[in-house]
Amino acid sequence: MLTVTYTDKEENKMVAAAFTQTLVFKGTSNGRVIHMPLKVSDVVDEFATAPDGQGFIQLPSDQNYSLADIIVVVGGTDTTAQDIFVNGLASGLRMDNKSNLNTSNFRQFATAPVAFKAGSNLRLKQSV
Repeated sequence: MLTVTYTDKEENKMVAAAFTQTLVFKGTSNGRVIHMPLKVSDVVDEFATAPDGQGFIQLPSDQNYSLADIIVVVGGTDTTAQDIFVNGLASGLRMDNKSNLNTSNFRQFATAPVAFKAGSNLRLKQSV
């Protein structure tokens, strides 16, 4: 009996599946709500892209804002999370893509919002 074993050289190939997500910010003083759609390339160490093509979000300087929700549509295949940077520094906050899918009833920041100072510059770096 002859047994043939082979390794599919494509099995370790990463196939990025870009997706979209919406960040929902709520003003801590007057409750102003801002929806920020982002494009996510699903490539490790790349930053999510804002509608203006920039890799960052500049919050308005009129008041502090809380990140009240992140809604991920579908999610990627190569990345599983995003690290949140504030004013160029790692914040220690990690957003889990799967926990924030649009089909989830209990998304990460909807149940525990995080506040940012007025005018903060935010970046979301993709990771595994």
